[in-house]
Amino acid sequence: MKLMRSFVLPLAALFFGLLLVPRASAAGVADCPTEPKQSVPIASGDVFAGANCTLNTTGDVDSFVFSGNSGDIWHFLVSGNNVGDNGINICLALYGPSATLVYSQCGNTNVQVYGFETDQTLTATGTYTMVVTEAENGALNYGVSLERVFPTPADGDKTQLGQSVVGTLSPGEESPAYIFVSDTAGTYQASATIPNGVDNQPNLCMNVYLASGALAGSGCTNTNVQVYTIKVDFTPPSNATSAVFVYPAGSDGSGTVNYSVEVSCLAGVCNQPPPPPCTLKDAASYAFGTLTMSFTVGNTAAVTWNAWLTDQNTMTELFSSSQPITNPPAPITKTTTLSPEGTVGVLSTLTYPTKGIVCSVYTQVNTGTPTSATKR
Repeated sequence: MKLMRSFVLPLAALFFGLLLVPRASAAGVADCPTEPKQSVPIASGDVFAGANCTLNTTGDVDSFVFSGNSGDIWHFLVSGNNVGDNGINICLALYGPSATLVYSQCGNTNVQVYGFETDQTLTATGTYTMVVTEAENGALNYGVSLERVFPTPADGDKTQLGQSVVGTLSPGEESPAYIFVSDTAGTYQASATIPNGVDNQPNLCMNVYLASGALAGSGCTNTNVQVYTIKVDFTPPSNATSAVFVYPAGSDGSGTVNYSVEVSCLAGVCNQPPPPPCTLKDAASYAFGTLTMSFTVGNTAAVTWNAWLTDQNTMTELFSSSQPITNPPAPITKTTTLSPEGTVGVLSTLTYPTKGIVCSVYTQVNTGTPTSATKR
């Protein structure tokens, strides 16, 4: 394993660090377990995508379970990856606590529908099962994600008016939620954009939800006709928290899409609380021996920014540096050379001298099977 720095801590330090990471920050992309594992737990904000998320026959069943309450509204997203016209169709079925079918749908690659999303209102309290299958025999890799719409998701990223948030999405992977305080005195505009958009690239979709879970508006870009931005204007019926979801268009079976999201005060008085003391996110990825950490960092006072790599039984320091005031939050990319080590983690913190850790994030990344030279 090659790293820029080598500072190894015992595994106990890793466990201590993970205790500092809130549930929302720990949620992220994970590979499906090796079959025949079924009834895999999934929670709001979780994404399953990876080499093991592959179906081979129409009888091949992958299932995921979550707990829901009557009246909850949940957002489901599933997509076949790298699928072309007339390819294999992905299917999703939702079963309630009594094993009754609540919802089912399949893609339709004949008309370029390689994936789909749906909002479902639960009518009973208990354990729900998501079943992912394919409509035709053949190897089909997929991604699936789950996000609660109502009550407002606790894992949603808090955003301020006028603050631009950037990120990258892959087909079937994630429908991140951005939540913000809204009130009846103002009219708001939520927008999602593909920066530096080019013709015929994958498209981006956006849903805007009121605190009640009602849909305030939605839309998708259309890069075929140079439409790279979606806008939704709305006036909340109550003083509460609204949410913006973004996700890849189901008509795009391959390729990532970059995005930026912003909520602005269009008219009236849009009161909002002061910005949080810090923001720290990480969309880590790995390719060709390089670990890329795509951070979003924000802080209203100078902090120390730290990051460690967690690998099997060790923790290795990646960097520790001073971070000046960064408001609004900004994207910052860090990279390091890393040989395949299986699934590794990146733990990062922002610390104040008088308060200790004020923000933390932990992300797991699959770097591939270790070679004989790197196996321990």
